[in-house]
Amino acid sequence: MLNTAPFPQLEVIDQALEANDLRKAELNIARLLRSDAQTDLRAQLLLRRARVRLLNGRPDEALEDSQEVIALAPSLGEMPEVKMTLGDIHLARFMLAELGFAVRSDTDRALEYYNEVLTRHPHFKQRGWVFYQRGRIYLSENRVDEAIADFEESLRRERRPYALHAYCYERLGFIAMYEQRQVAQALDYFDRAIDAYPIGENAAWLVQVHILRSRVLRELGDYEAALATASKALNSLDTGAPNYREALTEAHLAVGEILALIPRRENEALEHLLEFLQASKRPLGVDVTWSRVYETMGDLYFKLEKSEQAVEAYQTCLVFNPLHPLAVNVHYQIARCHYRMRQYEKVITSIDKLLETAESDMQWIGDYRVFNVLGNAHFALEHYHKAAQAYRQAVDLAPPNAEGLDKIKKYLQFSVDLAGA
Repeated sequence: MLNTAPFPQLEVIDQALEANDLRKAELNIARLLRSDAQTDLRAQLLLRRARVRLLNGRPDEALEDSQEVIALAPSLGEMPEVKMTLGDIHLARFMLAELGFAVRSDTDRALEYYNEVLTRHPHFKQRGWVFYQRGRIYLSENRVDEAIADFEESLRRERRPYALHAYCYERLGFIAMYEQRQVAQALDYFDRAIDAYPIGENAAWLVQVHILRSRVLRELGDYEAALATASKALNSLDTGAPNYREALTEAHLAVGEILALIPRRENEALEHLLEFLQASKRPLGVDVTWSRVYETMGDLYFKLEKSEQAVEAYQTCLVFNPLHPLAVNVHYQIARCHYRMRQYEKVITSIDKLLETAESDMQWIGDYRVFNVLGNAHFALEHYHKAAQAYRQAVDLAPPNAEGLDKIKKYLQFSVDLAGA
């Protein structure tokens, strides 16, 4: 932060900011602002309040304070600390914007401020932070190589804040996992991030790293280790952390999705996925995550032979993602559920919807089992001619060693005979 020598009363605020005690900092700032502080002191107080508001996730209010700071003391606008803060504010406005409302002008402005700091202030002690923030912007623009270079440069700089290196390792792990598909490298970076994270810092951030680490382990097929890591994330949550609720929902989701992959853990998986839904704010429109959760729940209910709950989950999955890329598979699962419940008319309706969806998406249905289920439903309703048509399609599509092929051929013959009777 800026030199506090002219204003010793700022030292308490800066110490609180250094300790991440935002409440204490905000209370002291408010008290001094009420005391009719002179112009220079007021500018310094507003600059610190902008930082507090930014850290509390209120970038628009932080921007208002920063603009007032420059109006009160234009010379402060040339200080690297102020430029860095303005860059952080614009980046936060972009990152925190609701889906569809983020604007690139914010990241453009942030880049301008960061580049000015790096170009004009070579001895600025927080250059490491500026490199990290610029790397985040590059990553958001899919400029992966430039992002990696900035994160690696940040690792060579002083840790200001003290968790800076942990943040860099986390981003490098994210890139290794999602951009480069180097899962072993990603795991190494996440381990480094956890080791580098200071004791006593916001546990919610660490929870997110544990969750990312669990996804890597899941990708490697080590479900038990992935579950242990995700469970650690859930159990290490601090109810007093600023992002507690968000971290809680993410942890429940991670644990639930891993349990869904482990045989005979279906009920536990459902418990965690339901916790995720209950703790999250219900989306107003399309939401891929909620769609995925309901699809997973549908699969779990199907395994538990709870067909009615499975149908409801699958249908909700399609509500949250009407353009689901695997909608055909979801309709097939719905048809199977109806067949289990002997709701044969609904089986036919579901298969018709499946075929309609496939046609509109220009997909070819090559799975013989779809037509086998359709044939079974028509046979049960004594629609023998339609049953024969469906069974014939199933036979034509089935490979020679297909499971149940002899039975399908047998029912095809039954249908032909009964249709001609």
